[in-house]
Amino acid sequence: MPGACDTILDRLLAADPGRHRPDEGAWREFVEHVAETLDIGPGTSVFDVGCGSGAFLFPLWENGYVVGGIDPSEALVELALGAMPGQRIAPGSPWDLDPAEAWDVVVASGGLRATGPDRGRAVLARMVAKARHGVALLDLPDEPPETSPSRAALLRMLAEIGAGAVQFEAAPGGRFHVFARL
Repeated sequence: MPGACDTILDRLLAADPGRHRPDEGAWREFVEHVAETLDIGPGTSVFDVGCGSGAFLFPLWENGYVVGGIDPSEALVELALGAMPGQRIAPGSPWDLDPAEAWDVVVASGGLRATGPDRGRAVLARMVAKARHGVALLDLPDEPPETSPSRAALLRMLAEIGAGAVQFEAAPGGRFHVFARL
């Protein structure tokens, strides 16, 4: 028998074990904080690169945002579509990101998943080209592995790509978030 805490969002959070997720209440507060930081509200279109099960998008969708995303895992995409029918969520890699199809905000809710700084810059450039209002890179490691860019490298990349008003924000567990306005 499902417990009282067995909600759709709980199931989405549990389905993507590769990411650190707090409880549902804290997660909803985090998603709201991201929306406030980006200065967006209901009706805004938000696209998530590497959306996984759609846990980041779900609270936005519930509140009237238009959501979409891509993720390499077909099983996680199916779960996201089951929770948010009719949304533009599809299997794919960051390289499948079509910058010609504009969205208000483009996020990478699971961090910038790339294999090296050059690929990270290319994915970030596609994200910025796709976004009309802003981009966010969430849950990045403070001490990046060799395959991920450092804070200084991210700042340099964003400046070269043309993003402005870059904000770094500390996150729990030795992680950080990056917000940029366009």
